Amino acid sequence: MEASIIIVNYNSQPYLEKCLESIVKNTKANYEVIIIDNHSRDESVLFLTKLKNPNLRVILNPENYGYAKACNQGLKVASGKVLVTMNPDVIVPPDWLSRLSWHLTNNPKALIIGPKSMGIGGKQWAGPLSFSRKLEAADRKFAGFYHRQSKPAKFLIGCLVLFDRRFLNYIGYFDENLPLGADDFDLALRIRKQGYELRIAKDVLIEHTIHASFERSDPADNERLANASWDHFRRKWRKELQKYGWERLFEDHFPVFPQEQNIKFF
Repeated sequence: MEASIIIVNYNSQPYLEKCLESIVKNTKANYEVIIIDNHSRDESVLFLTKLKNPNLRVILNPENYGYAKACNQGLKVASGKVLVTMNPDVIVPPDWLSRLSWHLTNNPKALIIGPKSMGIGGKQWAGPLSFSRKLEAADRKFAGFYHRQSKPAKFLIGCLVLFDRRFLNYIGYFDENLPLGADDFDLALRIRKQGYELRIAKDVLIEHTIHASFERSDPADNERLANASWDHFRRKWRKELQKYGWERLFEDHFPVFPQEQNIKFF
């Protein structure tokens, strides 16, 4: 198997359906999709049990295990050489997988690659588009203008990231004490502390509906899980947060760890 695509789903059935349609339509490589459903209360389970796709594997959890633990469930059964974790509210463009994989193969210090996006902020934001807002047309513009260009980043938003099995060997699995949120910041620090890079593929553009599952879930449950995640993150990285502050760790252009001295963050 060339690639394993892991999707953690929670109350996101309408978005998940469109996400899977885009994967089937726009993925050329030999792949499998592993969906871990965290005990959804909407129509997700009914939808998943009716799917007939030989490339699809579904794991139905008896309770909400949180994002990180569910991701690890998928990673532990994945057979692909290339691994992708993806939110169910993401739409991918044509040939997205091979284009992202090119950047991983051709940047040996990079352990993880993320795309540009029409739906997220920060350095992965596509910016104000002066052309079509339809994903395929916009992606063609980015693919042509930024052909095989990427840039190092201090962190990548976890809605879609691509890596290979070096990541699991060098960094390990997701921290399961981060059930909802902060997992992408945690991974970024772990990767950079070990001397490896995160990179943004400037020539791949996705569409992402921010916090789709949040809007369809119990606010009190969301708050409880998110608070647990961020409390753990702040304890885990207390020394770094006190020494450098949030902006230096994640937002400005200056290196933090000794291994980053030769990296130019754009």
